[in-house]
Amino acid sequence: MNKIVIKPKSMGTFTLNCPYTNEKLDNDNNSFEIYEGAGNYLFSMCEDCLFYDAGNNNEIEKYWKNSAFEAVEKFVENHKEDNILIIEVQKNDESYFYGFLNEDNLELSEQEIERRFIKQL
Repeated sequence: MNKIVIKPKSMGTFTLNCPYTNEKLDNDNNSFEIYEGAGNYLFSMCEDCLFYDAGNNNEIEKYWKNSAFEAVEKFVENHKEDNILIIEVQKNDESYFYGFLNEDNLELSEQEIERRFIKQL
């Protein structure tokens, strides 16, 4: 599984964007909860608050049993042929998981993915 962990420090106003297409994802100001995706977005889930948006992906909803991470693992395992990037954001006591399809097999560093995904305003 291609996964990176982001632990943001002090955060001001920010937006979330698809790290591959740079399109803005639909979320409230300063919120890590995504309501609708753009670009190569597949899903988002919050471990603690049980929020999730599977977008057009009904499959991942089936895997939600005990934890977001288990659902993410199962989804990625069932799509080994796809190049899926998982971004985990750890903020305070919450973990947010995001899935993106790397269709063009771009080689991005963890720092570049973080810079593209969370844009400070």
